[in-house]
Amino acid sequence: MKDFSDGKENEMIKQTLLKTELFGYEICAHVTRLDEGIQVLIAGGNRTHIGAVSFMGCNGNIQTLQFPGHKDGYVSTRRDNALWESLHEPVCIQCGIHYDRLENNQIKEVLNNSIHKM
Repeated sequence: MKDFSDGKENEMIKQTLLKTELFGYEICAHVTRLDEGIQVLIAGGNRTHIGAVSFMGCNGNIQTLQFPGHKDGYVSTRRDNALWESLHEPVCIQCGIHYDRLENNQIKEVLNNSIHKM
C-alpha cells in the first residue's frame, strides 16, 4: 500500500494505491479518502477501462451505471456496499478489469481478488 499524502495531520484528501497481480497483469485500486466519502478506481487486467460506476449516498441506496457488454458492475456494487457498510458515508467506485479468454474458474478468481483482497 502506498500513501500519497504529504504527511500533514489535517489533510483533506488522502490517496492510497493498492495492487495485486493476477494472470500476469496488475489489478490496482486507487483509493481517495475525502473528509466525507471515498472514491475508488479499480482497474487492471490486460486492458484498463471504465466499465461500470457505482455510487452509494448517505441513505444507503446504490446506483450503478454499466456500459453494454461489461460485467464490471458486479465488482463495483459489492465494493461500494462493503465500504458504505463500514463508513456510512458516500462511496463512488469506478471499475474496469479486462482479461482476454478467461475460463469460468479464472473469472471467479478475478472477482474474488477484486472484491475481497483489495
